[in-house]
Amino acid sequence: MPAWGLALLAGAVIDVVAAAGGGVEAADTSADFRWPHHGMGEIVLDTRIRDWVLLPIFIIMVFFTMLREIGGRLMNASPKGEIKAAQEMARIGRAQMVRQQSSWIPETSFQRRRAFYTDKDKGVFLDPTVTKQEKDPLASMTDPAMMMQQQKSMFTVMLPQMVMMGIISYFFSGFVMVKIPLPLSLKFKGMTQRGIDLQTLDVSFVSSFSWYVLVSVGISGVMTLIMGRPSQINDAAAMEQQMKMGGAGPAGMDTPKLYQAEAEALNMVEHKFIIDKAEERLLAMYEDDA
Repeated sequence: MPAWGLALLAGAVIDVVAAAGGGVEAADTSADFRWPHHGMGEIVLDTRIRDWVLLPIFIIMVFFTMLREIGGRLMNASPKGEIKAAQEMARIGRAQMVRQQSSWIPETSFQRRRAFYTDKDKGVFLDPTVTKQEKDPLASMTDPAMMMQQQKSMFTVMLPQMVMMGIISYFFSGFVMVKIPLPLSLKFKGMTQRGIDLQTLDVSFVSSFSWYVLVSVGISGVMTLIMGRPSQINDAAAMEQQMKMGGAGPAGMDTPKLYQAEAEALNMVEHKFIIDKAEERLLAMYEDDA
């Protein structure tokens, strides 16, 4: 959750606790609480706004995001990758692991592994039948499965946002709810007081619609705590993907070039077994200390 979102929640909780404990003067015998308005009197916010607007919006957002999470997992299945490309990338990854961790295996084991990849006759990286993967940039645009996946992604992003904005605007519009415990300039007025047209109202006061926007942006951290796993809802990434729908796909992977580069890197490795004569080095360390 962003820092400003946490500050917003913390400020609201602190103000409510201060009002309940007598730190803020009450308007009458009810539990209303006040905030000074920079020499222009006091603004009294009824605690019923907190009970019937602020908390309901947050609870609705939590449950709505949970439904989006579950629906997104059901509708947006992971795309199936090409088996051949996955195998080729796995070979390169294993070769890199052998090269980087070669000092932890004996000389004979390292030589066998290096020969498996770089042998002139049977080496995996010197196989002449491996060719570059050519990919048609227009193939993904005409693929029915890809088009259906893009439509599902748009459905899980655009439709829920439109429904939630309609609900918030219809049931909770026009409320001043919380105050951000930070001084803000007038440039933030359009962000914190969306749906309220009051020129004299302090910028730090937040309207109900702006509260909805702030919660929707910073709710991913809360959903991670509730569901016990990272949230899959990422509207920004989904919108970026939708904007790239008409673009050309990535070029094919040049497998022979990658194989040749990794084979040269393996051949340049000078093996040194790090555990060789380890007991002698250990005894020498103790002899130096003595």
